[in-house]
Amino acid sequence: MHFSGQHAREILAVLALMSGATIVVAMFVTPFMPEPMKEVRFKMLPRPEPVFAGSMIAAVVLLGRKAWRRPSGSIIFLTLAAAAVLPFGVIYRAFGQVDMMSFLFHAQAGIAGVRPEMLLNHILATLFSLIGILLICYLASSVRWMRWLPLVIGVALVVFHPFVVFQAKRLLLPVPDMDLAARLIEPVIAANPLPPDIVHVYLEGLDRRFFDPELGPETAGMLRGLEAQGLSFTDIREVAGTGWSIAGMVASQCGVPLLPRGNLNNDIIESIGESFLPGVTCLGDLLAGRGYSQTFIMGAEAKFAGTAAFYVTHQYQTILAQKDMVALFPPDEVQKASVTWFADDQMTYDLARTVFSDALGQDAPILLTIATIGPHGVPNYLSRECTADAQAVATDDVFLAAHCLTRLTERLVADIQDMHRQSGRPNELRIILQSDHLNHARQLLPDDATLKVNTLILIGGAESGVSVATPGTMMDVYPTLLEWLDFPAVGGKAGLGVSLLSPEAGESLVEVWDLPVLDRVVMNSIPMFAMLWEGSH
Repeated sequence: MHFSGQHAREILAVLALMSGATIVVAMFVTPFMPEPMKEVRFKMLPRPEPVFAGSMIAAVVLLGRKAWRRPSGSIIFLTLAAAAVLPFGVIYRAFGQVDMMSFLFHAQAGIAGVRPEMLLNHILATLFSLIGILLICYLASSVRWMRWLPLVIGVALVVFHPFVVFQAKRLLLPVPDMDLAARLIEPVIAANPLPPDIVHVYLEGLDRRFFDPELGPETAGMLRGLEAQGLSFTDIREVAGTGWSIAGMVASQCGVPLLPRGNLNNDIIESIGESFLPGVTCLGDLLAGRGYSQTFIMGAEAKFAGTAAFYVTHQYQTILAQKDMVALFPPDEVQKASVTWFADDQMTYDLARTVFSDALGQDAPILLTIATIGPHGVPNYLSRECTADAQAVATDDVFLAAHCLTRLTERLVADIQDMHRQSGRPNELRIILQSDHLNHARQLLPDDATLKVNTLILIGGAESGVSVATPGTMMDVYPTLLEWLDFPAVGGKAGLGVSLLSPEAGESLVEVWDLPVLDRVVMNSIPMFAMLWEGSH
């Protein structure tokens, strides 16, 4: 077969472009590579940018004047498609997946305090990849037999855009004919003449995969030690609408997943305002009615994702967040505890000790809820005592962050128990330790569905060293907590959850449907979420 010189140059140019495409893909997927492949990639291609630039220059030289033509309509279409993909590419590269419900919710509620530089490496890598794709497609389209490439790639970016995929799954896949709103139960709880004092700790991303000694023997040993003190639940799964911090809190305290207003029904995006899910009765509402003094503490900005609004709406009297810590602690300690936009878990726990100690001197029963941040997954954060220079820092090492938070929590539990014992209060002490969601470092942790479950350890009461393997979700945590706190809900039901301690309560939703089916049921329950958000403005 005869090849002209021009045809040969085109083939060589396409090979150069394919080489560039390989580099672009390798850069984008590096976080997801197995460690041996990562090592090979860094050894063979430690500086991909100059190699990519060389490939593009070679392609331009081989293509000659054709490389400098006016952009076609398909290139403009591809550029627009790439721009629409950019934020989702950053999220995917950072978190290993795109949770559209989380994205839509945060688009409404805001991410106060978060700065772009926290994900700078992921932003630059995604931007480099998309610009690389644009350049490769532009140059390749100058070759007659590849002129459709920009259009094909542009269509692919649109078809596989996370929002398009999300809506397609929601609208096209079969969904059981079930109205979740009709199953929503407003709990009626029993009286308790001597209500317990409660400390409720959300352990950021510390799911049950960290109980595996192979991922960290010291961390697993401490977690199993805490588990041995109380009652643990080993099959709390993550359903749609519960996979980020405030969503995990809502599900475990209100028995419902969290969907944003408007977006899923193709309405205008509405902000949350100061009233957060006013249409559902949550743990805070019930315990406020029983005379509890209720405080929420976190090291982040109070307005992040509407967190403060949630706790205020559901009758917590006191919210303490980052700005409060600045006023309560010495400036040098605040500086040492500061990591980007929040205070470290060590300071959060120190404040919790002070608040708990003060509350012990009052007559009202105590509900102290604490949110941590350490092993978030992307990135992670080390408290001061876990670093060599006593300065809190961000880290990529999720296992080190998990070890740090577990050590701090082990000591907090012991201190809280000791303070309560010494106070002589007649109220029993109950401590709740739970992950707020599965860890976001998905590329570093086992993907086995049987291991991807949330942590729930209940310390206090009659049981110790007992585990419950009944399948449930974070929604079932709510009625389970009510029963364990000796405020059992009538019928063992609250919100959409059932008590995992009461067989009479019936099957949990995840026992009725497989998790993927339940996800679709949740995502299509628009009427229920319109009802839950009603009155938020």
